[in-house]
Amino acid sequence: MKYPAVIKKDCIDWMSEQKENSIDCVITSPPYNLNIKYAEYKDNLSRQEYLEWLGRISDNIQRVLKEKGHFFLNMGSINSDPYIAMDVCQVFRENFFLQNNFTWVKHIAVHDTGYGQYKPITSKRYVSNTTESIFHFTKDGNAEVDRLAIGQRNKTHDKYPELYSEGRHIAVARRKISKRLGFKNYKLFMSGSDNDEKEDFETLLNEELKKNPYDPNKPKCIGNAWFIPYTPTSKLSKNIGAQADHNFRKVSRGNHPATFPLMLPIQCIKFSGIKKGSVVYDPFVGTGTTVLAATISEMKGIGTDIDKNYIEFSKKRLLTEAKHIQKELDIF
Repeated sequence: MKYPAVIKKDCIDWMSEQKENSIDCVITSPPYNLNIKYAEYKDNLSRQEYLEWLGRISDNIQRVLKEKGHFFLNMGSINSDPYIAMDVCQVFRENFFLQNNFTWVKHIAVHDTGYGQYKPITSKRYVSNTTESIFHFTKDGNAEVDRLAIGQRNKTHDKYPELYSEGRHIAVARRKISKRLGFKNYKLFMSGSDNDEKEDFETLLNEELKKNPYDPNKPKCIGNAWFIPYTPTSKLSKNIGAQADHNFRKVSRGNHPATFPLMLPIQCIKFSGIKKGSVVYDPFVGTGTTVLAATISEMKGIGTDIDKNYIEFSKKRLLTEAKHIQKELDIF
């Protein structure tokens, strides 16, 4: 098979033809069964039919995924059906272990400033929905990940100090040495030691900081809330080579009603820690975002979909957008 590959085929049929334990990472977002208007798929099954269908997909993913592989499942919900993501998670629980549960934050307000985009609602009962779930499934809950591949660097700010600033780094070293000398913490050491012991402590502290200096660029784990805003429609249109109508979803997203931003699968791939050349598969490839992310990340991307229009759009996007995105990879 040549990579990247986008294939017009039902995902269950395609997976049934693949070898066991052949895929390193699955990243996908299935239809949410919220009566969203797709071109081919009918998004209005009964809840039981929908969950049984996903159960068959779960069985197939479990078969083709490697023993230490990673499966990232993006699910959202609406205020009138708040349990759908949780119900779906329970289906995949039959075959997988929920190793990490991420919240995809599309929009966030910090003080009086908002960042990102979301679909606002007018309601006297509900707030606007600005998040979705990203379930990180593995076969046994023991698959190693690379948390720091998407880490946030240390830095010190005079007004909003980071949790691990230089001062915090020194405080941790002091506590470490205090415990080595038989004290619970640095404060107890200072109150229970004489001047000579304090001088010896400073010597030990300087040695510790010399051996393990503070690094402002050292990454730290960012936790399980991922702020990933959507790429503006006009920018997407230009990236795929559109000559006009840059502000229309049909042009920028292939008229697909439910896409996720490119940074989402890129972040999943980085976090998984899989090696370059690994196989990344999206059962519901839609506009090709996961396959594009895999290609940019030097992985072997595969996607399937039953809609020929989405497949054609994905192929066009892969041919044109990768070269534009490649220039921006330094920001990831």
